[in-house]
Amino acid sequence: MDEHKAFLVAARDTLMHIAGVSGTAAKRLRPGQSLEVDLGVDAPGFIVLAEYQRRVGDRLRTDGERTWIEAEALYESVVWDVFSQTVRRAIGRRLEQAEAVALLDAAQAGLRGDTS
Repeated sequence: MDEHKAFLVAARDTLMHIAGVSGTAAKRLRPGQSLEVDLGVDAPGFIVLAEYQRRVGDRLRTDGERTWIEAEALYESVVWDVFSQTVRRAIGRRLEQAEAVALLDAAQAGLRGDTS
């Protein structure tokens, strides 16, 4: 799987995980939304989300190491930043905001069934 496709799958999973802990449909999450303020994720939700994102990061790794995502790292984050942090911890590459947002937009289009 090429890097772009792996990131797109990770972006989709990120949206689904955030939706799962916030009760917001992944199709409607906006990249600039705050997890805590806009989506109302609580402390247990951050712990669950951190574990989900650790698993996503582990799938992105090619060296067999584990990706550690701590709940505290996700506080005060926005949707695009959760994905960006996951990628940074998994492969050591920081995504620019525009790149992360574009991947999240593409993942949302896929979740909505948009093929254009």
